[in-house]
Amino acid sequence: MKNIEITPAAYKDLEGLKMYLTENFDGDVATKELKQIFKDLRRLAKYPDTDIKLFERFGITTDYKCILTQKNYAFYRIEGDSIKVIRILDNRRDFLYILLGIHMSSDESEGYWDE
Repeated sequence: MKNIEITPAAYKDLEGLKMYLTENFDGDVATKELKQIFKDLRRLAKYPDTDIKLFERFGITTDYKCILTQKNYAFYRIEGDSIKVIRILDNRRDFLYILLGIHMSSDESEGYWDE
C-alpha cells in the first residue's frame, strides 16, 4: 500500500470545495462529500493504477493520473512509495489548462469553464 501525500494546492482545492458546499447547501453536505473524497483517496493508496486514463483521451502523454471522486477529478502522480495528490478539481473546470497550460476550448465555448 502506498502513502498518500496531499499538496498544498490540493488542500486549497478541498478548502474551496468545503466552503462552496457549506455556503450553497449546508455543513452536512460538505462533510459527506469530503469524507467520500478521502475514502476514495484511501482506496487509491491500495489500488494506485485505477486511473481513468483521462489524458489519453486527449492524446496527451503525462505522468499525471486521475480518478473521479464525487464530481471532482483528483489528479496525482506516483512517486516511489507515495501517491502525490496534485490537485482536486471540479470536473467542469478546464483541467488541461490548469495543469498543463493547454487550452482545449474554442471561442464558442468561452466561459463554459467559469475560469
